[in-house]
Amino acid sequence: MIGHYTTGAEGASDIGPVFNRHPFRRLGADMTEEASENDNQEEKTPEKTITGPPVGPPAGPPSGPPTGPPTGPPGRGMGGRTMFGGAAPHRTGPPMAAPSAPTGAQRMHTGSDVAIEAAQEKIVESKKVVDGDEKVELESLRQENENLKQGMAAAVEYIQDVENPPMPPIVGDGFVVPGDVVGMFATLGRQLHKERLLHGTAGSFSLLSTTVPNLVHITRQGAALGLMNENDLITGRLGDAAPIQASEDWRIHSVALAIASLDHEGRGACVHVAAPYTTTLSLEKDRYALVPTDYEGRTNYGRATIVDVQYSDMEGYLNEITEALKQTGNKLFVARGHGIYALGSDLLEAWGHAAAFEHSMRILYLSELADL
Repeated sequence: MIGHYTTGAEGASDIGPVFNRHPFRRLGADMTEEASENDNQEEKTPEKTITGPPVGPPAGPPSGPPTGPPTGPPGRGMGGRTMFGGAAPHRTGPPMAAPSAPTGAQRMHTGSDVAIEAAQEKIVESKKVVDGDEKVELESLRQENENLKQGMAAAVEYIQDVENPPMPPIVGDGFVVPGDVVGMFATLGRQLHKERLLHGTAGSFSLLSTTVPNLVHITRQGAALGLMNENDLITGRLGDAAPIQASEDWRIHSVALAIASLDHEGRGACVHVAAPYTTTLSLEKDRYALVPTDYEGRTNYGRATIVDVQYSDMEGYLNEITEALKQTGNKLFVARGHGIYALGSDLLEAWGHAAAFEHSMRILYLSELADL
């Protein structure tokens, strides 16, 4: 059995040797005094002021190991001075103030504000430039638009002069047909030809004079109405025999103009066109009237009576025409296989009735073809 150590022991107890605690106490006291001196040295050491971030990378590797002892105690988290019973030192000075931002960071903040302000000024200047450019561009577009309008107006006038050249007046025995009246006949002939309401030399127009009572202007027999000029217009008097070269429908036009003048206070016009859809539908033998199915046709014309052409019995033919006109309010009648005779206060109104009724007949034809 190994004996117990007695070196440095003052005595023994019942449970074992008792070590001499005095040397260890002195060792702890010496270490505590040394740590206090080190703390005092730390408090005396002036704090270094950070003047700014380093201006560049280090010039080279460190020249050697650190030359002095550490300026502070070992990390307190590792045990340190309290390991042997010493109390942790308490700092007696006032608490350190919160660190301020480095001067370099302050300069960076100030520089950012300057950069933002400069950018804002640049944006404002750019906007002024853009606004100025937009105003210039808009003014340029307005000027270009005005030039285009003027060019279009000049082009329209030129086209109208080409398609509808001004016509000279017609001077006859005791009457004068103004140039604008002659031009109206020529314009209507070209328009009806474009709309395919007439073809070649088919068709005829007539108009009561507004300056000379009972004076009638009518197209020449066999005239190409799409190419009319002053030579294609014949003048006669209402109730007289047909003038030389007058249309074979002279008497039909005379009756139509007389009826129109009663409805329009002395004014009247008649247009005869071989409209294809109306003419086609009138060929059906068992059909004695054409009834539009579209709203406009039903409202304006109701039904148009079909009259068989009877040039051999002109008196009977004229009587039937008069009765047929009553069916549509003296607006038009249909000659079987021969087209539409439309009435009005002037050539434009008569043309409007003829064109509208032909449109209704086109709808009727297509609806019957589709079995609607």
